[in-house]
Amino acid sequence: MIGKGQSQTIPVLERKVTINAQDERIDQFLKRLSQEAGCVFSYSPSAIDVSREVSGDFPDRSLREILEVVFEGEVQLKQKGVYVILTPKPSSGKEVVVSGYVVDESGKGIRDATVYDPITLKSSTTDEYGYFQFEVKNPAAENFELIVNKKDFSDTLVLDNSGNSFQKILLKTEGVGKSIAEPMKNFWVWTKNSVGFTNLENVTGDIHRGFQFSVVPFVGTNRKISGSVINDYSLNLLGGFSGGTTKAELGGLFNITKGDAGVVQIAGLFNQVGGQVRGLQLAGLVNSAMDSVKAAQIGGLVNFSTGNVRGFQLAGLMNINTKNLQGTQIAGLVNYNHRDISGAQIAGILNIGRNVIGSQVGLLNYSDSTSGAPVGLISFVRKGYHKVEIGADEIFPTNIALRTGTRAFYNIIFAGVRPEQADSTTWAFGYGIGFSPRLGRKTFLNIEFTSEQMNKGNVVAMNLINRAYLGFDWQMVKGFGLYAGPSINWRVYDSSYTDHPVTFYYVQPKILSEKYLPMDDIASQLWLGFRAGVRFF
Repeated sequence: MIGKGQSQTIPVLERKVTINAQDERIDQFLKRLSQEAGCVFSYSPSAIDVSREVSGDFPDRSLREILEVVFEGEVQLKQKGVYVILTPKPSSGKEVVVSGYVVDESGKGIRDATVYDPITLKSSTTDEYGYFQFEVKNPAAENFELIVNKKDFSDTLVLDNSGNSFQKILLKTEGVGKSIAEPMKNFWVWTKNSVGFTNLENVTGDIHRGFQFSVVPFVGTNRKISGSVINDYSLNLLGGFSGGTTKAELGGLFNITKGDAGVVQIAGLFNQVGGQVRGLQLAGLVNSAMDSVKAAQIGGLVNFSTGNVRGFQLAGLMNINTKNLQGTQIAGLVNYNHRDISGAQIAGILNIGRNVIGSQVGLLNYSDSTSGAPVGLISFVRKGYHKVEIGADEIFPTNIALRTGTRAFYNIIFAGVRPEQADSTTWAFGYGIGFSPRLGRKTFLNIEFTSEQMNKGNVVAMNLINRAYLGFDWQMVKGFGLYAGPSINWRVYDSSYTDHPVTFYYVQPKILSEKYLPMDDIASQLWLGFRAGVRFF
């Protein structure tokens, strides 16, 4: 007999009792059983044969299990309060309700185990008492199979051709826990504490289907174990969740794949793949791969990959790859590659890579090393070309410049100053690009193109000195060198402004050409000049 407190907290059909019978009529047995379980049975004697006899020992068994055994699975059980309503199960129809318990070696029910039919993929997860129930095609017609999976337990295949729709299934502890990939486990909030997520943890083996259709995740032909099913073709009206795709997947809004995806995956908003992308991944907003990409990611906003990329990433805003890239990244704003690049990065604003065997093209470029040319407004190569220069030319006796990039292509930021009177200083700031091919062991050639704005005091009017320079760089010792060479200079200025600073103060080079365009108030001058100085680092 169970205690009063227990009867109030445990559902009637899950209350455990100990009872036995020997050639006892069922109706008499039910009277005793109702007293033991603290319930009331409701049934029609004309519908259920309670005159036949029952024999058996039932030590510490749930009321549900006792009734299933006594009635040999032919009676439908329904609980309502303390009442247990007994009605005959339908004897015809294409589907049968399959139910039972999944227990461990101690006989305790196992919660959140997945029980499914491998043919139809219909499934159920066990409740806190280890009970499951779902409909399958009539198991009496052929050998009946059920597959039972539970994390940390051995997978179990149940074969039964007896037609018995009630099962008591024993699972043995496996010892080493099975788990899905952590990125997929925590990435989507909606999967937490859901039946679909429970099945995903339990059913770790791959199931293969040629085609699947879903409306939203877990609502489709692969049902609630879709996260463990690999499909050749997948069609998702709004979105879907699968174990993988081998050929093509199309989602109206999104596709989520636990494993690999190929050859084509297209979604209106985003694609999320837990494994490799082997082919084209195309999304209106975001593509994400938690492993490598072998072909292409094209995203309206962002592409993301945690594995090697062999192919290209094309995004409206940003490409992010945390491993190696063999190919090209093209983004409207930013490309980021955490490791080595064999190819190119092209971005509207910023490129970041480690060792680049190729080129970077962007407003700003950063790398540890670059074998090619980092083309941009500012390029910083940590193991590249960095020079601080102090020198003079025919206009300014003091110039300070910073060169950064590689000898194949570097940026120049510089400024010049010329004190003339106590209350008047001529100054300039400018930008340029250059190339520095090697001539000898310590000598290099400098080919540079610069432009600087020349001003007096705080007044700024167009007064540009554009210069092409060809010079020699002699690295005397490590970290110190000399440079010198000729230049050709082309000044373009606003001729309507009358207070420009004097162009030449210390030297007077010959003006080779001078032109005026009165209608546009533009004038120009052409002359030959020089530059010389020292470089550090």
